[in-house]
Amino acid sequence: MRQLVAVVGVVSAVFVAGCGADEGPATTAPSPASPSSTPTTRPPDEARYQPPTSAPVVRTTPTAPTLAAAGAKYLQITRPYNVALESFEKAANENMSVTTLQNRAKAVAAANLAESRALLKVTWPTSVSKQIRALANADAAARPHWLKIAAADTKSEMADHLKEATAAGNKAPSAQIRQLLHLPKYNEKDYS
Repeated sequence: MRQLVAVVGVVSAVFVAGCGADEGPATTAPSPASPSSTPTTRPPDEARYQPPTSAPVVRTTPTAPTLAAAGAKYLQITRPYNVALESFEKAANENMSVTTLQNRAKAVAAANLAESRALLKVTWPTSVSKQIRALANADAAARPHWLKIAAADTKSEMADHLKEATAAGNKAPSAQIRQLLHLPKYNEKDYS
């Protein structure tokens, strides 16, 4: 089918080009400055031209999930960050090396970024949308401190930045979201 259309297109182009060359000099439409002259060629019949129609574009607004679905989505989104936090805490409690703590802090910062981005992509039920934005903001406030922990050379420096990260990463929105979505309270054993 595509070859036939191409052949017809080429033949038509040759026919149109050939007609103009065999008939002598091409005629042109009169210039608008001389209204008394009559056109030597007939303008194309625009009434017969029908522009191609396209399907109408229907824009829909995303609908918020039910509370149960929102709860499941919330747990799915927040799990990697919670796992990374618990992994860092475990390493700190077990007095692991600075290098191990740096690597785990990098993982926390990456999970923090992923969580805040994912939270903001979902259309949440109105009852939790304010708290979701607050949690994403808390993530953004804590992230630079996690990056400082990852770059710190001593455990003492890490401890100072960890205090700042904990203060900036306000846990209140998370507790409110869990309550509003009828989820159990945070239990670190779920993420260890």
